Amino acid sequence: MATDYLQAMGVGAGFDTKKIVTALVEADKATKQSSINRRTADVDAQVSGMAELKSSLQTLRTAFTKVDDKVDFNFSSLNNSAPAVISANFDSGAALPGTYKVSVSQLAQNDVYQSGSVSETLEADTYTLSAAVASGGSASFTYGGTVYTQAFDTDAATTMSGLVAAINAGTAGSTVTAAATSSTIFTITKDAGSDTQMTKGTIGGTTDGSVDLTISTADTTAGVGAVTVDQNGSSAATVVIQVGSGAAETVTLVAGSTSLTDLVTGINALTAEVSARLVETSNGTYRVIVEGPQGGSNALTITDSVFGLQTTNVLEVDTYTLGAAVASGGSAQFTYGGTTYTQDYSSSASNTIVLLAAKVNAASGITVAAVSGSGVAFTITSDVASDTQMTKGTIGGTTDGSVDLTISTADTTAGSDGNKIQAAQNATVSVNGLSVSSASNQVDGVVSGIKLNLMAVTSADVVLSVSRDTGVAKAAIKDLVTAYNSFESVIKGLTASGSATTEEGGLKSDASINSLKTKVRSFLTSDSSTPGNTKVSMSDIGVSINRSGTFVVDDTVLSAALTSYYSDITMMFSANTDSMTSYGVASRGIAGDLVTQIDAYLAFDGLVKLREKGYSSKAASLLTEQVALDKKMVSIETRYTKQFSTMSKIMDEMKSTQEYLKSSLDNLPFTSNND
Repeated sequence: MATDYLQAMGVGAGFDTKKIVTALVEADKATKQSSINRRTADVDAQVSGMAELKSSLQTLRTAFTKVDDKVDFNFSSLNNSAPAVISANFDSGAALPGTYKVSVSQLAQNDVYQSGSVSETLEADTYTLSAAVASGGSASFTYGGTVYTQAFDTDAATTMSGLVAAINAGTAGSTVTAAATSSTIFTITKDAGSDTQMTKGTIGGTTDGSVDLTISTADTTAGVGAVTVDQNGSSAATVVIQVGSGAAETVTLVAGSTSLTDLVTGINALTAEVSARLVETSNGTYRVIVEGPQGGSNALTITDSVFGLQTTNVLEVDTYTLGAAVASGGSAQFTYGGTTYTQDYSSSASNTIVLLAAKVNAASGITVAAVSGSGVAFTITSDVASDTQMTKGTIGGTTDGSVDLTISTADTTAGSDGNKIQAAQNATVSVNGLSVSSASNQVDGVVSGIKLNLMAVTSADVVLSVSRDTGVAKAAIKDLVTAYNSFESVIKGLTASGSATTEEGGLKSDASINSLKTKVRSFLTSDSSTPGNTKVSMSDIGVSINRSGTFVVDDTVLSAALTSYYSDITMMFSANTDSMTSYGVASRGIAGDLVTQIDAYLAFDGLVKLREKGYSSKAASLLTEQVALDKKMVSIETRYTKQFSTMSKIMDEMKSTQEYLKSSLDNLPFTSNND
């Protein structure tokens, strides 16, 4: 509430000085305040309008960036004739249309080694009765809270067998095995799974119905778990593992910690790409499985004398027996690995075969030995480094120059790699006749935009068909037309003159905004700066302007253009370039040019930014002007208040004088009051 300080101090002439001062101040302020308010409203509208314009430009830019690069038109779909054999990770933006016939002759795999097998030691407890059960007696055995009873049956041995059968048939039989060794002794064997001894049972019953049975128990064997028992006694153990040509690493297990579990932990702690795990191959029997990475160059070399991981190859031996000895005038030929070795008869049948073997040895690098004295047999020994048998040779020649030699071949010994159960190898895949070797079953880079995941060797070509998906391009073009119509609607509202039914636009007086609209619109109405051979503008692909000035898309015309002139449309929008710099004057196509123009408008020295700065400056200036006006009004109010205070004081003095004179006159003797 306003306070009349003059009245409160008891001064004045009885009029409302506060109201008078306020009215005078507001009268002084009104014209200037109205001007500031009007201009502030205009600036606020301009700032808001520029923010709306900026947002609309950014939305328009986003729509056009979806088609401003050539790669944006790599819209493709993939058809796979055998996805269960070869799956494909498909990048529709990078894949190129085409048909690719893929065959897999070999999958990539890794070296896999197995250790020697280790079985757990079962705990065995022996129970000996104090006497055999006689006629009229019985025997009972309590184990795990259950009592198993057998009365005398025929003889002591049968009675004992009956008790054992009862134990094995009962609940205890799921964890223990009972067996009778005599009429007074039986054993219980338990898979303790560790070196913790099982709980002992107790005996009851009588020998003949009168004398109580007693029992003695001996721990025949302590149970030991297979994965925890030391494999090297009281000594330490080392295992050296090398992956391919990489650095060898050593697993060192101290004495007392050389179990299979310790081995797995040590191998998995290596920095090399090698892993180990425990596998139970049968009940209570375990092996350690060691695996390296895939690829032929990643074969493992393991040095180990404790766990059985080190490879000990078994050589393959094939024996070749001729149907008859080579005689004078004859010859023997042996073809192996694509090479034929020939030896004419020399001194004797035996010597001829020895010389033939020597020729094979000298050339092939394998070991061939003639069977001494036979003249008809020789062997080939080969370290095949796997359990795949080596290729057999073939025989030729004659026994004596006339009768063809014949040969029989027997696999005397199959080759193997000892504890290597799988050999590392590369995948071999063919794509449209191009053979590719890969250390992994994930093959990338052979087909653009497609990563092959090989899952099986193929018996027939797997066909991958990449076709162009025009639907995605069509949607992108329709989206950018929609974005432009939205942009133009925003501009129309911002530059509206206003009427009785429409609001005035915040940027109606900014001529540069209409110029901006005209410039942006020209990109959609003019020929592309990088036209195609047949299609050169938006109108050529079904984009036109209706009577209301809005851009519309003829769906049928656009679909036909994309089907028949895809490369032209790609050129129109993107100039067949990717990630072109915004610097320079190079032509960038419809989308590229428009994006560059919008970037110029939004740049730090662009039209939008300059307008934002200008309007912000106006707003700041108006705020300063408002502060100055408010300060001035305070000064005027102070001055008016002081003036009225002085006037009120004078009036008070005049009133006091009036009252004095009136009192004096009233007291004169000749006045009517003194009659």
